[in-house]
Amino acid sequence: MKVKISTKYDLIVPVDLRNVIPDKLVGKKIEEIKNITIREGNRKVKLIDVFDITCESEVLPNNINEIEIEIEGKNLHKTRYIGYKMTGGKIVINGDAGHLVGYKMRNGTIIINGNVGNYLGAKMKSGNIEVKGNAGSFVGSKMPGEKPGKGMKGGRIVIHGNAGSFIGNGMSGGEIYVKGNVGDLIGLNMMGGTILIYGNCGLYPGARMSAGRVVIVGKVKDILPSFYIDDIVPKLKVKAETFNKPFATFVGDIIVNGRGRLQISYDNNLEIVKPHEEKIKITLPRDISILK
Repeated sequence: MKVKISTKYDLIVPVDLRNVIPDKLVGKKIEEIKNITIREGNRKVKLIDVFDITCESEVLPNNINEIEIEIEGKNLHKTRYIGYKMTGGKIVINGDAGHLVGYKMRNGTIIINGNVGNYLGAKMKSGNIEVKGNAGSFVGSKMPGEKPGKGMKGGRIVIHGNAGSFIGNGMSGGEIYVKGNVGDLIGLNMMGGTILIYGNCGLYPGARMSAGRVVIVGKVKDILPSFYIDDIVPKLKVKAETFNKPFATFVGDIIVNGRGRLQISYDNNLEIVKPHEEKIKITLPRDISILK
């Protein structure tokens, strides 16, 4: 059952929507939903004070997975904490969303039909997030000052556009897919999980990673000298997807005695791979032209 909330006016200050999740709508009447407390700037208000609310029924179902919240309106980039700690159901955002979407998410689905701010899916444990546009920095990451491993622990994040820097900072599980380009230091402090970048990457992916996997299909600006080359393979499989092109596998970050895997496109990064290539014995495939 769908509950639609639409802004009554252009949002000017940050609006905290952490209480507007399927978990808190289960079995509720529409009048109760209208009176849910949210924060607009530094003041507490009712949901109905900021949003118009419509629903197909006067009472919502008791099954959380039957509930869908659709959010639309102007200046939705001012929203914060959409999907905070949600454990099921679905949230659809028709427009750009703000920071901390899916923060500490435990299950369910979030779809953003636009761009999104920083800390998307930070510290999430399970669930699915899909962004049709671009994302900011710190996707699936830990919070500042926390130890490595305190970031994303499970779930799946798919970004169809570009993303910023520090993607997967401190993550220990889960999957992050970025179809576009990303900034610097992706996989920083990584302790597990998979990051797949289809586009180009900035400086030093995998810095201080101890475990996990970072795959870059495009061009990398540079990698740290604390990664050593382990192998060059003619093709690469990442989960259910196979790339029929050669990849170089680096292991590190040895600064932290790491055994993480950083796998970068061979053809797109010859200036990085070539100096390392003579350090390993390569078993060439039958068609050796693939590694020219």
